[in-house]
Amino acid sequence: MNDLVAVLPEAIVALTAVVVLAVDAALGPRSRGWLPWLTVAGLVAALVAPAYGPADGSFFGGFVALDPFTRFFRLVFIVLAAFTAVVAPSYLRREGVPEAEFHATVLFSTLGAMTIALSTDLITLFVGIELMSIPVYVLAGLQRRDRWSNEAALKYFLLGAFSSAILLYGFAWLFGIAGSTRLAAIAQAVTHEGLGSPLVVVALALVTAGLGFKAAVVPFHQWTPDAYDGAPTPATAFMSVAPKAAAFAAILRVMGNALGPLQVDWALVFAVLAIVTMTTGNIVALAQTNVKRMLAYSSIAHTGYILAGVAAMAAGASAGAAVLFYLFAYGIMNLGAFACLIYVDLEGTRGATLDELNGLWSRHAPGALAFAVFLINLTGIPPTIGFLAKFLIIQPVLDAGYGWLAVAIALNAALAAFYYLRVVVHMFMYDPDASAPRIERLRVLSLSLGFVAFVTVLLGILPDPIYSFALQGAGPVVIK
Repeated sequence: MNDLVAVLPEAIVALTAVVVLAVDAALGPRSRGWLPWLTVAGLVAALVAPAYGPADGSFFGGFVALDPFTRFFRLVFIVLAAFTAVVAPSYLRREGVPEAEFHATVLFSTLGAMTIALSTDLITLFVGIELMSIPVYVLAGLQRRDRWSNEAALKYFLLGAFSSAILLYGFAWLFGIAGSTRLAAIAQAVTHEGLGSPLVVVALALVTAGLGFKAAVVPFHQWTPDAYDGAPTPATAFMSVAPKAAAFAAILRVMGNALGPLQVDWALVFAVLAIVTMTTGNIVALAQTNVKRMLAYSSIAHTGYILAGVAAMAAGASAGAAVLFYLFAYGIMNLGAFACLIYVDLEGTRGATLDELNGLWSRHAPGALAFAVFLINLTGIPPTIGFLAKFLIIQPVLDAGYGWLAVAIALNAALAAFYYLRVVVHMFMYDPDASAPRIERLRVLSLSLGFVAFVTVLLGILPDPIYSFALQGAGPVVIK
């Protein structure tokens, strides 16, 4: 019973998904106005549930651990899922996307992400990764009559299945080295073997490639632009943040707890991948005129920034805290930026071009203002949480001795400012075109985006609650 109570938040999320489907089946169209709020209510219950659970420790025979790392990521995943549930309904109804299926699929993916965070065993970790990934494949193709959505789902599924096979093969090699799937046992085994062992080299390469795909690290990023571009916009908003946060939770667990003894060997590889990832994402984003596709490439660049923090794990808890803080900040500001595209009433899934956003300030001031705040966050301009996230990443990178990586982060942030602020210029300084699409007047969407935009500025000024929580959360994955 103590084991079951330990995973009560995950159980509540799963039950909420089932209840959403059951209510829709029983009440039909009459239930649709209640589904997002039922989803949010279940997520809030899951957020509160740990207060009534057991103390931190190991459960289910060592397959699961409750610790500050788990609690931090539970907060991140629940906040992102609730934000998605609130902003999605207007788009889903306009485009005829099944609402119950959408909310239930988001909840099941959230359940998988939460499972990743509490895993201390390769088996639990892989189950969590697949439980998180498979619903996201479904989300990408949920707008079934749209060919772009179909293409997004097919590409994502095929490449996702391929990467899962690579990752599982890497886990099998780790099991062969250690004779155990426990992360702690693997750490002891690789310490004994050392990087001089061909077994360890192959395992490290396979695991890096498999997890790199899940996080959209270059050169494992090929699925990202088309999947984000073609998926329904609310699905893209969720896909761009929650699976990425879950992938980094897996990276921190594996690299910190299992392969931590080899940190000196894999850190330089991660640092190089970070530079390649952020530079590729930013350069290609510069050439985009479709805002949704631009945000897709920019999300690749942000993967590079976060990966730089992982490479700097030798700096101690400050590096882990920087990664966790960045994931929280990136999650809310990037989800908000994608959600702002819901205002533009277009056929299909592909968002808006720069010209179609001309004069958005005069056509819909709340939407333009919220979008501008999120873009300023993504740029990293103070006093926003986006600025603090980049600053906190650079500090441990310098402490770890990677001055060249810190310079690359600063240069890439300046490069990104051009295409982010270009959108702001189009919204505020251009006159709307005669052919500009009409703007939906969506009160709930405007209120939710306005509130989250305000929070990003508030946390940029008063970041202590989140940063302190992130510092605690980083403790279990700090490389000793």
